[in-house]
Amino acid sequence: MIGNYMSPLGNIYFKIHDGYVTDMAIDNSGLKSDKDPAINQVQKELENYFNHDSEIFTIPIKFDRGTPFQQEVWHALLTIPYGETKTYQEIAMMIGRPSAIRAVGQACKKNPIGIIVPCHRVIGKDGSMRGYSGPDHVDLKQKLIDHEKRT
Repeated sequence: MIGNYMSPLGNIYFKIHDGYVTDMAIDNSGLKSDKDPAINQVQKELENYFNHDSEIFTIPIKFDRGTPFQQEVWHALLTIPYGETKTYQEIAMMIGRPSAIRAVGQACKKNPIGIIVPCHRVIGKDGSMRGYSGPDHVDLKQKLIDHEKRT
């Protein structure tokens, strides 16, 4: 099933398979949303997130692709609290691979479930914004971080 939600940052497209969110990205592809209670739940949780009514997502997710290393990184991202950031180096250390800093960055780039799996909360060691689904979308990463830091 395909769903979408019009956020302040643009259209958020997502896929649900067997009750799990498997994909999510800011994408103005114009795909129509299916009608289903699971899609309604995702839309409501996104609305709550963008309205500052909730800091967590409870909808089930499933990584249906990615290497074991990438999935390990994606699971680590889920532990970064709302409104906080970690560096790529800190994530590499969290997963017990302190020299895999660049590989962590590549795994973040391939994160299939953006926003819910918060790769936007990962920044460079010097505090700089690095790519968010590629270097062309750093502005989206900054907007999500700014959104979460608002009280």
